[in-house]
Amino acid sequence: MNQTRPRKLRWRLAVPLTTAFALLWLGTMALLTNFACEKLEQTVSIQYTSARTEREEQWEIYENNLARGLGAKADHIMIYNLSANSMYLTDIAEGGMAFFIRDEAGKEFRSQLAYGYGHEAGVDQGQRWHLYFDSGLDDAGQLQLARWIVEHRNRSWEYAIYPPDSWQGETVEADGSNLRNYDGTYARVTGMELPGYALDVQKIELVHPDGSVEIMVETNTQGESPITLEFQFMRVSSVLLPSYGSNGDGPIDMELRLRNFREAQAMLNREAAGDGRPVRTSGGQMSGMTNGENGSTRLVAGQCDVFQAALEQQRFLYISTFLLTVLVILILSAHLSRKVTAPVEELSQDAQNGRCREDGPVRELNALAGAFNAAQDQLEEQLQRERAFTRGAAHELKTPLAVLRTHAEALQEDIAPQKREQYLDVILEESDRMARLVGSLLELSRLEAGAELRRESIDLAALIREVWSPLSLPLEQKRLTLSLELEALTVDGDRERLRDLAENLASNALRHCGPGGQIRVTLEKEGTGLRLTVQNDGLPIPEEDLPHLFEPFYRGDKARSRQSGGTGLGLAIVRAAAQAHGGSCGVENCSGGPLFWVVLPL
Repeated sequence: MNQTRPRKLRWRLAVPLTTAFALLWLGTMALLTNFACEKLEQTVSIQYTSARTEREEQWEIYENNLARGLGAKADHIMIYNLSANSMYLTDIAEGGMAFFIRDEAGKEFRSQLAYGYGHEAGVDQGQRWHLYFDSGLDDAGQLQLARWIVEHRNRSWEYAIYPPDSWQGETVEADGSNLRNYDGTYARVTGMELPGYALDVQKIELVHPDGSVEIMVETNTQGESPITLEFQFMRVSSVLLPSYGSNGDGPIDMELRLRNFREAQAMLNREAAGDGRPVRTSGGQMSGMTNGENGSTRLVAGQCDVFQAALEQQRFLYISTFLLTVLVILILSAHLSRKVTAPVEELSQDAQNGRCREDGPVRELNALAGAFNAAQDQLEEQLQRERAFTRGAAHELKTPLAVLRTHAEALQEDIAPQKREQYLDVILEESDRMARLVGSLLELSRLEAGAELRRESIDLAALIREVWSPLSLPLEQKRLTLSLELEALTVDGDRERLRDLAENLASNALRHCGPGGQIRVTLEKEGTGLRLTVQNDGLPIPEEDLPHLFEPFYRGDKARSRQSGGTGLGLAIVRAAAQAHGGSCGVENCSGGPLFWVVLPL
């Protein structure tokens, strides 16, 4: 059988308390997280609306540039601007956003992960060349370029180099760190020329004033007849870059941001392959299509983990409330432990001393103390009864043993033959007395130990008559009148035990009824049981003796002494036999004399 390992009471209190507070904390955090997710989804929806507006504006700018005759330059301007606008969702769990436009002629424009431009003459002087990297960079290459920019940029969303004298008008930091990109370094860019002054970059080399060359990026772009340009001014950026703060670059998960951008691009590809599916915005994932009157297709898609963003936002709240909850649990556990364990320890100490106070601060412990005190009283009472029983048994056996020894010693001497016969009669009489006493003790012991009853259907009235029938001579000798009022009642019981019960009641009445008196025996039905009463004329029993008459060897009235012929066990056997049959017994003083009663179930 499994047995629970005992633990200290304070642990028994702490475990459910901790469980309750943990569930409460988890439930509260779940509600707050859900609320944060809803707010973030609203923010995502706003960002998406702004992106759609920006997309339409860029499309209008593109059409205007075409009308101005910019031709292929307009294509590069739109791609650059769309790429720069792909940063909308980066502040929401490293989200990614991508744009796709297809004009009526089928020409496609996609936002880029890495993008830039440069001028050969100086800052925005001369022809602007747009730079493309995505076709020659895989994910590892994108990450490598973004990390290089983070290490080398100077207070900006991008990496830029400037001609030496172009810093005029700038506020110079004390350590001159903001001028490190004005030291005369220029960029040597090699790539495949695209229509409209653009390069599909193969390599960018930084040539420093001391003549050293540093490779900034090298791609896998292939092609024949690449060209090389030298830029005095150049800007290169990536949507994987973190914002720049006064204390340095904020930490971001570039890999996660890259995955989100790739998913946004994949959504664009799926959307572009369809035919005008409706706008969808849910759980940080969104896409939508706009078809122009002239047959153009304009798409935007975004991907971000709103739940992860909510967790990031609530991190401080989670930690602070968790620590506060733990603190509250510790304080409450300690307080409750003191409130509960102190009375328990006091109760335990009192129990060791044998008596517990019943007016403590905890009602349940007071009830326990009362039960302990009652058990102690019962135990003490039982011990007293056992001691009394032992003393009574010793007293009852001591006298006949002394008589036996005295007469046996006398027989060893040379005594007259007529006395020898007399002494032998005394020895036999005392032996019979001891045998009856031992037999009564054994019978009482068996009944109290719950000896199995040999039950049968018994006519109790007939059994009582059988008990009283042999007693006619003692009744006549004491001039006693016997009155039997017996109903014909049948009981399921052990015949011998019930006979002992009736015989002991009869013997007790005969012994204590005065000469010329009357004994009244009644048997009648009472509720679902029967009631047997035996009343004899005589003096009332003292009230203080009534509760103890059924105890073995109890001697209250001197008239009820051993010399009157009893063993002191008859009434104890009556009680044991009644209880063995599921009944009860008692005694009370009536006007005519003491009345003994027994109630048995039918």
